[in-house]
Amino acid sequence: MAIASVTGQERAKAQIDAWLTADRLPHAILITGPLGTGKRQLALELAKAINCQTPGSDACDQCGSCRKTDSLNHPNLHLLLPLPTGSRGSDAETMATLRETALYQFHGQAAAATRIGTNISKDSIRLLQKEMSFAPTEAPHRVGLILQAEAMLPAGSNSLLKILEEPPGQSIFLLVSDAPDQLLPTILSRCQRLPLRPLTISEHRARLEASGTDGERADLAARLAASGRIRAEDVIGGETFDELRELVRRFISAGIQGTDQDYWQILEDLGGRPDRQQLEGFLQLCSAYLRDLFLVQQQQLTAVANVDETEALQGWAQALQPARVELVAQVLDQAYDSLSRNVNPQLLLADLWYQLQRARAA
Repeated sequence: MAIASVTGQERAKAQIDAWLTADRLPHAILITGPLGTGKRQLALELAKAINCQTPGSDACDQCGSCRKTDSLNHPNLHLLLPLPTGSRGSDAETMATLRETALYQFHGQAAAATRIGTNISKDSIRLLQKEMSFAPTEAPHRVGLILQAEAMLPAGSNSLLKILEEPPGQSIFLLVSDAPDQLLPTILSRCQRLPLRPLTISEHRARLEASGTDGERADLAARLAASGRIRAEDVIGGETFDELRELVRRFISAGIQGTDQDYWQILEDLGGRPDRQQLEGFLQLCSAYLRDLFLVQQQQLTAVANVDETEALQGWAQALQPARVELVAQVLDQAYDSLSRNVNPQLLLADLWYQLQRARAA
């Protein structure tokens, strides 16, 4: 694979081509875009191209440098990952697990919507600074690749800012973020932005078919991914996704017409106290259904992502006030944003439940 293999994103790829051809790469590049736009894949492919042993506007994918970068084993590639709450960057087992998860996600072989960790500490940034300060060995540049850059804690953000103000020689920083608005304005000002656009349904479908997924599952995955709520890789995961989807159906349906007993049963089925990963997937899928509900109420049936749920969506749409659907969607967005903090999952779901009940049509 190489930069050319990234689906869509012609404008971003043209910009990278211009940088590499002119040998004028910015010292810090911030890759942004909605879910499922290929940010992580593009970042890794760019890291490969930067240190490819066959200089040009793309990686050759054949040299030793490209192969090492592909497997995250290049000595000049420094990967910075958010750590789970309570863990330390010196925990070898935790770091090995995180790197393996990141590797799968880079190559689209894992549930990419899962956040790797919760925060990037000042100590992690300091370690990156130390690694980037050494002269490159096997290639022209040291590349610092920061995933979920918005997960930096305040102290870590300030430490990174100091590095970007006086970057080490022959160093390039690649930041990847779903939420650049959560980064310090001063960090944004020192990065060259590389925004990625949402992919179309046909682009998602073509990418899935190229990887061997087709039929109704590929169509559903492509539609949900194009909605910007869920990554296609999470949909084709199979049984786990289907179970989560059934819970979301029950949650919305029971919230409209159910009782508190239904709520507690659904919470129990989620594991009593769902962890961050479960909650994130649940909220993303809730958001996709709420988007479809709004589209049905606006008579825009061709834009619905959950096409196999049209009948249920029409029933819910009749039972809910449109203005209240928008309110629930806002609460849902706030709940998703709160995942970056130590939120109580039970309180979060209880608030959503309350808003659904309030949204019933009079």
